[in-house]
Amino acid sequence: MEAKWLEDFLSVARTGSFSLSAAERHITQSAFSRRIKSLEQWVGVALIDRSSYPTRLTAAGLRFQAAAREATATLLNTRQDLRQAARADRRLLRIAIQHSLASGFLARWLATLPLARDDLLTQVRADNLHDCVRDLEEGCVDLLVCYTHPGLPLQLSTERYPSLTLARDVLTPVSRPGADGRPTHALRPGAAAAVPWLSYSADAQLGRMAALALDTAEPPLAVHPVFESALVEALRATALEGLGVAWLPGSLIADDLNHKRLVRAGPASLDVPLRVRVFAERSLLNGRLQGLWDCARRLAEDAPEVQAAADL
Repeated sequence: MEAKWLEDFLSVARTGSFSLSAAERHITQSAFSRRIKSLEQWVGVALIDRSSYPTRLTAAGLRFQAAAREATATLLNTRQDLRQAARADRRLLRIAIQHSLASGFLARWLATLPLARDDLLTQVRADNLHDCVRDLEEGCVDLLVCYTHPGLPLQLSTERYPSLTLARDVLTPVSRPGADGRPTHALRPGAAAAVPWLSYSADAQLGRMAALALDTAEPPLAVHPVFESALVEALRATALEGLGVAWLPGSLIADDLNHKRLVRAGPASLDVPLRVRVFAERSLLNGRLQGLWDCARRLAEDAPEVQAAADL
């Protein structure tokens, strides 16, 4: 059983609507429904009466509601106490970062910061963007490192959460090359035959960014999804095996491009510019993170751009 299931249950008990509660909890309605179903399976009885609208609790659900409120309150209070203790520890630096940035970028960035000088113990949580943002807003972490794109702004207050651009990257469609060095699978605007597409999961941020390229392509591109994953490394691996075209960050595949293991699979107009940004709560920047943030700001001013793959 996951604690967030209790919060989901209390939300739908209050709103009487799966759709309203899903929006409140910042997840899709289908994912929200699955979490409620998982909670009911864990409890062993139906908690929600789905035969009426607005949605009502069953008799068992009404009994469980009181226990859920008490358990949630206890967890929240205990969590707040533990957070305050963690914040008092000046040696602890907690970072939430997207999976796609955790394996390569993070280590390179941390190596430029004075962590040893400040005797900092760094704790890292690699997760999807939604949960990373939630961890920052709820005070579970000190920093959030993620990709951003102007067409998909984060719902974070710029006043409360200042940010720095750490690097510039580019999402590029790539494929394994054939014997002639050309892409095995090529995206050619206007072509009738659909190209096998290695896509991100629907809730993955990089997937929404890749969708921007597909949605704005003129003339439209014909693609056929053959593989889906939220993990960028999984898409890279399937692209290297020649299963289709994937939009991958240039920083991740720079060595693959240099050694011709992957090549550009579409025109430069299909590239999606990205920025790697770090966010922090303003109140922390006037205290234990001030020196670290000042150093990060100086380094950010010299952040290089990732070179795009050579055009077709």
